[in-house]
Amino acid sequence: MDIEVLFPTLVGISQADHETILRINEEVLQHKDVMNRLLSHAWGDNVLSSFDREKNIFAHAHLHALRKFVEDSILEFVHKTRRDKDWKIDHQYTQSWINVTKKFGYQERHNHERNVEGLPISGAYYFSTNQHDGDLAIFPVDMHYKQFENYIIQPEVGKLVLFRSDVFHRVGANLTDTDRVSFSFNYLLNK
Repeated sequence: MDIEVLFPTLVGISQADHETILRINEEVLQHKDVMNRLLSHAWGDNVLSSFDREKNIFAHAHLHALRKFVEDSILEFVHKTRRDKDWKIDHQYTQSWINVTKKFGYQERHNHERNVEGLPISGAYYFSTNQHDGDLAIFPVDMHYKQFENYIIQPEVGKLVLFRSDVFHRVGANLTDTDRVSFSFNYLLNK
């Protein structure tokens, strides 16, 4: 896992290996009909999401390989970036959903901050992308935007991006003729 630092904002980026990508693809395609039935216009006309209908798509659609890759990566991110390393995932809190971003779809600057005790982590896994269908921009926190530019991440199949849930981010418009499919999530870690 690579760690990018926009002090004090930390971004973790993992790339799934070929076998993991194949396992994830197999599961997603196997449960595609279940996920398609959950899609609705949650964030504008050109972004379909399961968020309004199902808050834990990993469990609901039996996406075990994707869930394992995400959770293993979250724990690695925390171990690489925290002095106190004995954080555990609170599975009661887990949220996950699928986003299908069509032509001209985008997401405005937002965060996933939750008023909870612990360490909330959010992120995205790119399932299907042509790498030109909308970059992810991470914004430095607090007043650090004066010293640091936004960190721009190009989507890539199998890429996982992690950050604290309170970090602002946005997704650029998909100006291509193919859909970008990604899975987003919120996790909470507690001592």
